[in-house]
This record gives sequence, C-alpha cells and structure tokens, in this order.
Amino acid sequence: MWSPKVKTIDALERGLTTLKTLQELQAASLHDLHLHTGIPKATLLRILLTLERQGLIWQRLADGLFRPSYTLQARARRLDRVDHLIECAVTELDELQGRILWPSDLAVRRGTTMALCESNRTRSYFVVNRDKLGYEINMLRSAVGRAYLAFCPDEERESILEALRTGQRPGDERAHDRRYLRQLLDETRRIGYGARETSFGGAYDKSRAQYNDGLSALAVPIAAPDGSVAACINIVWIERLFKVEEMAARHLGDLQAAAARIAGKIREE
Repeated sequence: MWSPKVKTIDALERGLTTLKTLQELQAASLHDLHLHTGIPKATLLRILLTLERQGLIWQRLADGLFRPSYTLQARARRLDRVDHLIECAVTELDELQGRILWPSDLAVRRGTTMALCESNRTRSYFVVNRDKLGYEINMLRSAVGRAYLAFCPDEERESILEALRTGQRPGDERAHDRRYLRQLLDETRRIGYGARETSFGGAYDKSRAQYNDGLSALAVPIAAPDGSVAACINIVWIERLFKVEEMAARHLGDLQAAAARIAGKIREE
C-alpha cells in the first residue's frame, strides 16, 4: 500500500476520527464523542465548529446532539458502486501480489464485455503487458469473462449471451455454439475458476496468431451481497513458464481467499 516517508497531520487525523465516529453514531453529544474517541472536549469543540462551518455536520436544537449533514451522506451515496468495489479491493490486490508475486487485475461487467477497473501490475516484480484502466475484455475468451458467465445468475447469463449472439463482432462468434458454451460453463464451475481460451492472445477480436501478449490467466468471481457477481479477479503470468493447472495448484487458494475477503468488505459497507 501507499506509504510515503512523510509524517501524518495529527490535527486532521483527529478531525477525521471525530467525523467517522459521528457517522457511525449518527447522533452524539460532546461527551459521547469524547468517550468514543478519547479526544479532549476542548479539542472536540474546535473540531466540531470547523466541521459545522464546512457543512459536514449540524447540531440539533431539541437535544443539542451533533449529527452528520445530509449533504455529506448524499455525497457518499453518489459514489459509484465500482469506486466502492475498487476501494474494498485495493488492499487485497496489494497483499495478494506480495504473496504470489505475479500480478492481478480486477474487472467488472460492462454490457457484453468485461472492463479493467483496477490492477496491481505496476507493483509486480514481473514485467507484463499493462493494459489501461477501462480496457475492453472479451467475455467469452478471457479468464475474467468466463468466470463471470459461469457464476452469475442464470437470467443475467442468458441476457448476456443473447446480446452477444445479436452482435457482429468476430470475437463473439462462439456465442452461437450452445453446445460449446454448455461444456465451457460446466467445466469452469467444476474446476472453480475461469481460464483463457487457448487461441486468445489478449485482443478482443483477434486470434493468438494475429496478436499475442504472451500471457495466460485464471480468474474467480467476487460475490455481491445479493448473490450476483460483483466483479472478477485474476492472476496473470507469462504463459511459457507455467501451465494453467500448475498456477491453479499453486495460487488458486490465495486468489479465492482474496476474492472472499473483498466480498466480505462489500457486505460490511
């Protein structure tokens, strides 16, 4: 994680602690805040006045309790769910890379594709191709796409596949082969992870003969609180070094544990 060699601002830290405590309590007296934070009351009074002037809290007339402002909570609600997902995943991605060394990506569904929304490739010991955030990933041929399709709700999956069938992109042509899809999804569920199609080299519509990033990947889903798939997380490595089965034997447990921890953080919010 980000750890620059500079000192933190104690006054700001106390202010944020006060604000977080008030958000948790929803309404609190000066004494309540003192008990929960350990911050002296004189300091708390200065913090509360500052927060009030910034429009982040207000004081109720009837009982004098301090409350977080509606505008503050409204701002939090406006945060995109993907931003929330990334925030929950950042620490896990960083720690996963520290354990296994190989990099990982976080991808979400965007229509009939998967979109790269976070990655620890810049921190990896191994130098691999670094795709830009928002990079469009093939749903049927990539590890993250296959993991998503295999474990998302049936109705959602059929909707995605039907949309792929009506499209004209060469990279989606296997959506018409229902037998192939059935075998692919059954196998993905059986082994517990999605793996790249062998002819897929990373470019959405091109074959590996036309474009080859030299990588391989396996991916697992991150469960959303409602039982759907919030996102998928992968491990990426240089293909010539290890077979998919070898990487799964070494690191699938680590990947699944990271996905479970991210899912747990999403549920806690």
